[in-house]
Amino acid sequence: MPTLRPRVVGFIFLVATAILGSGCRDDTAIRVFAASSLQDVLPAILDSYAETDDGVTFEVQYGGSQALATQIELGAEADLFLYANPQQVERLTTQDLVSAQRPLVTNSLVVVLRSGAPIETFADLGRPGLRIAIGAPEVPVGALTQRLLAALDPALAAAIRANVVTEDPNVRVALSRVDLGEADAAFVYRTDAATVSDLAILDLPVAVAPNQYVGAVLRDADPDAAVLLDFIAGPVAAPIWRSAGFAVPGTP
Repeated sequence: MPTLRPRVVGFIFLVATAILGSGCRDDTAIRVFAASSLQDVLPAILDSYAETDDGVTFEVQYGGSQALATQIELGAEADLFLYANPQQVERLTTQDLVSAQRPLVTNSLVVVLRSGAPIETFADLGRPGLRIAIGAPEVPVGALTQRLLAALDPALAAAIRANVVTEDPNVRVALSRVDLGEADAAFVYRTDAATVSDLAILDLPVAVAPNQYVGAVLRDADPDAAVLLDFIAGPVAAPIWRSAGFAVPGTP
């Protein structure tokens, strides 16, 4: 399979609120590790929480859920882990690195298309010569893509796989391939597709269960991390999730 030169190396970092100091980590901040697909919605949720807790600060690190779990295994300091697939935290739970967890929201898979790409229907993704970007199979969006391909007609699935030119470490890298013209199509979450206005979207021809996002309070976390997780999973945050395109179980 041909591969593209990676354009993004490492993690995407974001400080959700101003943190005092001269480059050193603020030991009073709540440290959050979050899946890359949350980087547009989570700041709004954290801002809303900050209105209830004057003076609270956050340190947020975004990346692929698997990579973030590996960092935690290796000793990275974090209080809260918001991940895109429950399988990613099972390994942390078995190592007694998680003290509590809660289901959050779900996110569905779609295909985004480069402007001008010769694709009108989902079946066109199997046309020879197309360039398709997907997530690596070990990351949640990649695992979801593999479940979709397994549910398709085998001939179409094989033709689509033959067009895959890159398996990326997180959904935002896959999305960027289409946005930058490095791929004709990419399998991404619906919420990520909505962040780029000029990309066409193809829905899936078969139903595939969406990915379930879960929040986990890590062992020895700041006590406020559990309170923050309750807020993220609660009724105040629900409209923010929905406005970003996530589905909130138990709500309209």
